[in-house]
Amino acid sequence: MQLKNLYPKMSVLGLATVMALTACSEDNSSNTPLAVNPVLEDSTNTGTPGNPSNPAQTDSGTVVTPSDSGVVVPPSELVAEGPIEMPTGIGILLDDFEDGDGASKTGDGWYTYDDKGNNGASVITTPINEDKYPIPDRVNNGSNYAFKVVYSLDKGEYAYDPYVGWGVQFTQDEANGRLGGITYWYKGGAHEVHIETSDVLDFDVHLAKIKASRTWTKATVRFKDLVQGGWGVEVPFEAKNITAISFQAKGNRTKVVTDSLFIDNIYLQDTSEVEKDKPDMEIKDPVIPEVKFTEAEITVTSPLQTKAMTYLNKGVSFTNWLENADGKFKKFAFGENDIKILAESGFKSVRLPIDLDLYATNRDEFVKGTDTELKFDDDTLFLVLDSFVEWTGKYNMSLVIDYHEYDNSYNSTSAKDTNYIKMMAECWKHVAAHYAASTREDIFFELLNEPDMTYGKVTAAEWTKAAQGIIDAIRSVDTKHTLLFGDVKWYSISELVKRTPFADDNIVYVIHTYEPFAFTHQGGSWTDYATIKGLPFPYDPAKWSTVSGDFGVTASTKTNVKNAIRNYYKTGSKEYIMNQIIDAKKWAATNNVPVIINEFGALNLRSTAESRLNYLTAMREICDTLQIPWTHWGYTGNFSVIENGKIIEGVDKALGLTK
Repeated sequence: MQLKNLYPKMSVLGLATVMALTACSEDNSSNTPLAVNPVLEDSTNTGTPGNPSNPAQTDSGTVVTPSDSGVVVPPSELVAEGPIEMPTGIGILLDDFEDGDGASKTGDGWYTYDDKGNNGASVITTPINEDKYPIPDRVNNGSNYAFKVVYSLDKGEYAYDPYVGWGVQFTQDEANGRLGGITYWYKGGAHEVHIETSDVLDFDVHLAKIKASRTWTKATVRFKDLVQGGWGVEVPFEAKNITAISFQAKGNRTKVVTDSLFIDNIYLQDTSEVEKDKPDMEIKDPVIPEVKFTEAEITVTSPLQTKAMTYLNKGVSFTNWLENADGKFKKFAFGENDIKILAESGFKSVRLPIDLDLYATNRDEFVKGTDTELKFDDDTLFLVLDSFVEWTGKYNMSLVIDYHEYDNSYNSTSAKDTNYIKMMAECWKHVAAHYAASTREDIFFELLNEPDMTYGKVTAAEWTKAAQGIIDAIRSVDTKHTLLFGDVKWYSISELVKRTPFADDNIVYVIHTYEPFAFTHQGGSWTDYATIKGLPFPYDPAKWSTVSGDFGVTASTKTNVKNAIRNYYKTGSKEYIMNQIIDAKKWAATNNVPVIINEFGALNLRSTAESRLNYLTAMREICDTLQIPWTHWGYTGNFSVIENGKIIEGVDKALGLTK
């Protein structure tokens, strides 16, 4: 049998879907992943897949040991599952795999790829033919064959989440503009379905995320519900420009995951066959909570409060640069001109997120205990920091040096490692010693941004111990400069108000807030709100709908997100946000210590400019009322206040900036 077009075209394949999930709600628009060419060679499909020695615990709690697919048996002798349905209609049957030949109904051969080209160590295997090309495997689900992959997801030296993928080419055709969705049956691990188009030039493909299922399950994805990964240029989805249908399984950076997945009966729906949205909500009047406090309950008399209001108000964070997992300095993505732009726009403070331990040249050896002295690339580290000290001084702006780890190096494991804790402290001691003699009182040291990038895996007690070690290390060389401390769970307000302040009386306490999250993160590809769009701020019955689908809710949207949309009439107000923040301010007043907000903002992906300005106005009014200094996240990108070198129209008024 001769297979047609078994080698896939290389222009749009092998897509590396690699977003770094950020607790700061980072937009990562500058983190363009490397393209990975499809792998059809011996390193990937070297023969019959066997049984991995370490079957993985899946997200469903099931231990999965992939079976040996190489033994050819009649489907009737396999365990019966299903039956699954055969798609019928006026759409296009892409592949039901019943011919068993590894080519789709369009004649193109299936391909696989992995992350080895990006220094990952993931492996994907399938049954193969005599020429070592992927072919389907036997099943007994009402059909004879389905496409099966067995994979091990291992990040190796890759900086982002490991991945493997497989797919098939699809001929671009104007007539395909009638297509409105895709259905297929699957059994196995969680994955993404990618609908690739020629319009996407930077590998930021349109996709949908599909949950794991250990029984045969039908996936139905409307093209209107697809979202892009989020790191590239946003482009409209055009079905007429589809060039490939592919699938991808992604792991994480903390463990090796082994699993398998069957795909069967892939069908592209005609638009007339796609399910329509139905009314599922009510339009309700807004519920505005009452905010109660007395002047005494929010008054902080400490001189440090005055210092915070003077130097830490009206700030901006530089984002998508030195805090990234691979963010060690290579060149000045931001520099003196950016400081000048901010100063001339009325901003007073710059927060510089930087992963300090990337500049420790023997970090791993120090943590392992084989080296007893931590060494640094001072030429690079202080080229960066000294430059920003000089530029902020020149333009009369304060500077916050923010130790910011997006690679989640400080986590539930390293939090228990005394050498790792000592490494962080030594990083800060080294930086603090460098600036100990500085006469500037407007340089601040932020101990560690959002310790641990998960929800509560590092405990408050563990972080307190580590933070105290950092404080002690800094104070051994510098007793003058003010420190910034935020708590676990992404600088949580609820965690902060449970703690006793440190004995050091030169610490400003920090919270982050992105409430209401449904509004601020609609369209965020790294969140559960990736498909959400059009939520107004504040909530307005005149702008609401009885159809949650009008706001991007899909069949696969998580229940908590659906509930957040339905309950937005209770949360979409300035007063709701203020009621969250007031607890932190009352705690600060009780303990006579300053509290600041040094992250807030709203994505500009799916909301209107009017709503974003309303949100910024609300945040500024809250901070003015409660006397809380603020720093916006961020400067440019998807949380921008500056575009094309100028402040976005209306932002100056919303944030109360004066030049």
